[in-house]
Amino acid sequence: MPYPNPFLKSFGSIFSSILREKSLRPEQLELWVIDEESNEYSMFEPADVRDVLEQLADEINFLGIYTDRPAYFEEFKETMYQENGLIVTLFPKRQLRCIKAGTAPKLVLDFEWEGGCYEKQICRKAYYIPIHKKPWKIGENLDIAVPISYNTVIVKNVPDRRKKPHRDRFEAAFYGS
Repeated sequence: MPYPNPFLKSFGSIFSSILREKSLRPEQLELWVIDEESNEYSMFEPADVRDVLEQLADEINFLGIYTDRPAYFEEFKETMYQENGLIVTLFPKRQLRCIKAGTAPKLVLDFEWEGGCYEKQICRKAYYIPIHKKPWKIGENLDIAVPISYNTVIVKNVPDRRKKPHRDRFEAAFYGS
């Protein structure tokens, strides 16, 4: 069962928090993306794959995308190379057999809506984040529970710019915002 993900508009700060929690440096990270299918689920999403990748482009040095729609990413590839010097590599999804282990840590973002998780096709050292296959939840303290492989990582929620900085809901209730 697919789940919508309301956190995609602010994925850049979530990505940075995940890297901090896992003690990963973005310049050494290999980011692999499994592209979504073109279907009715993605119609009402606040952001698509390209929007999320544009948020991350300044931080990463490697990006590989498994996709069945390479023409969709052609303009993105050119823009990322011209603006950031990032070389984006596209692979057909049928080649998604195994992301091999190497020296660099790997992070896999799976944007597919249907089907199973690809945890078995990915090496043990890689971190696998299903964007739509498992629900992302907001905890009691408004932090975000992000499923990574079989575990969950708690990251701080992105502050709302309309609220006063550094004030959680308890402080706001006490001080009356």
